[in-house]
Amino acid sequence: MGMRNVMLEKIENFRDLGGYACDYGETSFGVIYRSATIAYASDADKAKIRSLGIKTIIDLREEKTKEALPCPFKGEEGITLLELPVNGNGRIATHYEDYVASYLEMLEDPASARRVLLSILHAEKPTLIHCNAGKDRTGVFSMILLLAAGVAFDEVNADYMASFPLLSRMTKDTRENHPEVPELLLTPDIRFLRDVYDEFLRRYGSIDHYFEMMGLSDDEAFSLKNLLGKQEKSCGAVVFRDGKVLVEHMAQGHYSIPKGHVEDIDADEYATARREIKEETGLEVKRFLPGFRKSITYSPKPGVSKCVTFFIAIAKPGELHLQKEEVQDAYFLSPADAYITLSHDSDRRLVGEASYFEDKNN
Repeated sequence: MGMRNVMLEKIENFRDLGGYACDYGETSFGVIYRSATIAYASDADKAKIRSLGIKTIIDLREEKTKEALPCPFKGEEGITLLELPVNGNGRIATHYEDYVASYLEMLEDPASARRVLLSILHAEKPTLIHCNAGKDRTGVFSMILLLAAGVAFDEVNADYMASFPLLSRMTKDTRENHPEVPELLLTPDIRFLRDVYDEFLRRYGSIDHYFEMMGLSDDEAFSLKNLLGKQEKSCGAVVFRDGKVLVEHMAQGHYSIPKGHVEDIDADEYATARREIKEETGLEVKRFLPGFRKSITYSPKPGVSKCVTFFIAIAKPGELHLQKEEVQDAYFLSPADAYITLSHDSDRRLVGEASYFEDKNN
C-alpha cells in the first residue's frame, strides 16, 4: 500500500493519485503525483522528488509566474519538463458562479485541454503535475483523470478538499500579502466541486463525450481511462532498411511495429528493443540513430497502462524469420504506406516523426 501524502519541507500539497477504488480495482500509486508549485524546493525536497523516480514534470502555471519562479529541475538530465499553461491561466474569480465558470474554462478549449490531456497520457511516468496552489488547474485535471478511471465523485471531491489543509503556508501568505484574492478561493466548500461537476455534465453529458468533444480518438480516451491502472513497460523501434519501414501483421490481426516487455536480462532499453526485433523478425540491428527517443502510452486492455519507449533502428541485410505465434507476416513499406497500414493512431504518429527524423539524420 502506497502513501498518498508526501511531506516535503518547502513544497505544499504534494500527493499521489493512487489508492482510490475505481472501475479496474484501485488506482495505482507512483504513476501521477500532484502538488503546489515546486519553485521553492529545498535541496532535501529535490532529493525526495528524484527518489520518487519522477521522469516528467508538467507545469501548468502561466508564463509570467514561470519566469519569476522557474522550475528548479529545468534542464536536469533524466527529467523532462513540459510547460503547458492552461487556458484561463489561473485567473482570479470575482464571485462564486464565476469561480465555477473558471474551472470549466480550463477544460473547454479543445486545443489547450487536448494538449494537456495527451501530454499527461504520453509523459514518461512517474509524472508530477503542478500549478501554483496545486488545487485549481491541477485539481481540475486530477478530477478528469480520477473520474475517467471510474472513481466515485464523492472520492474525487474528497481528493479535491484534501488540498486546503495542505496549503497552510500559501493560504496565510495570500491572506496577508494579497488581500485582493477573494476568501472563497481560500476557504473549503464541499459544494464547490459538485457544482463544477454538475455544470460539466450539463455541458458534456459524460467523460466519454467530453473526450470526444476535445478531439481525442477512441484509443486515446480508452488509454486515459486506464492510465492509473497496472503499469507495464516495453521498448521497441521503428525499423528502417533502405528508406522503408518494417510493419508487422500480428497474430491477433492488427498491424504494428516491433516492441516487447523489458526483461531482467536486458542491459538497457536499447537491449530490449534489439532483442525484440531479433525475436519477432530474425533481423539484426546494425545501429540505433542517436537523438530519437519517444515514449507513448496506450492501454492494451482494461486496467492496464502500457508505456512503450521507441527508438529508430537501422536493420542489417537479411531474411525475415518470423516468430509465428506472435507475428503472422511482416513487410518493409514506404513510410506513407506504413502510415496507412498501421492500426493505432500512436504508431502512425510515431512512424511520421521517425520518418522525418531518419530522413534528416541518416
